[in-house]
Amino acid sequence: MPRILGTTVPDVHEHGPPGAALPAVESVRQAVRHHWAIVRIGMYLLLASLPLLAISAQVFGLVPMSATGALVIIPLAATLVVLCVFAPHPIDRIVLHGLGWGMFACLVYDVFRLDTVYMLGLWGDFIPKMGTWLHSGTDTRTGAIVGYLWRYLGDGGGIGIAFFLIALAVGLQHRSRRTVLLAFVAFAVFPVWSGLMGTVALSPNGQHDMFPLTPTTITLSLIGHLIFGLVLGLGFLRARGRLGQHWPWPPLFPVRSQAGAEQPRIEALSPACGECGATADQTVR
Repeated sequence: MPRILGTTVPDVHEHGPPGAALPAVESVRQAVRHHWAIVRIGMYLLLASLPLLAISAQVFGLVPMSATGALVIIPLAATLVVLCVFAPHPIDRIVLHGLGWGMFACLVYDVFRLDTVYMLGLWGDFIPKMGTWLHSGTDTRTGAIVGYLWRYLGDGGGIGIAFFLIALAVGLQHRSRRTVLLAFVAFAVFPVWSGLMGTVALSPNGQHDMFPLTPTTITLSLIGHLIFGLVLGLGFLRARGRLGQHWPWPPLFPVRSQAGAEQPRIEALSPACGECGATADQTVR
């Protein structure tokens, strides 16, 4: 039985039954753990947003994508990978699901997009050119490999991470299927699709570097993002039962009970353990 400054500490899990006496040091550890969870989520959200913002910075002539990737994105991603390996946290499981479903949703989107590009010839494919911005070369074959890696890992995966974290924060895991799908589709339109359209329309060389804005390209890009948001929402619905256990705080927006009063569900009232991911309700059982 461990002792801290001469005080006996009971050998119990920190998520013991309500009313059980817990030492003050455990409260301090839990507060510190939540504090670092916020920092970790902030790092993930920053990493998730940078690949898209790097494209806008390149097109507007602010910062080359090669510099953003080499000096900011890759070091930040490497730091988070090291943290996941040596200091894992339940939030990492949410991020992994968001990354995977974001890449899958991007793949489904590209089935539609590449069909309209290479089979119907309705618009061009700017991803290989984007790849040349990254490796500072002109070889479009290498640019296609680099560009599509960036598209799936950075753009698709990054959006998936951001969507999943924000969805859990606002409590979408407790909402109806229709609400979840509408929220994900709406988020795919704004800010993702609207940000793309703004970059192409407002930058001096946007239509030259990416694609011209015509009724056809605007419609096709919108349909593609609607597909992306729908598939990502379906992925969240499939995984939300597990992911909710790893979110450490109650949702920002409470859930209405059957009586009409606004109150969070019991899952939301039982934050996940910072080490094992279990909720207080699970540890009692």
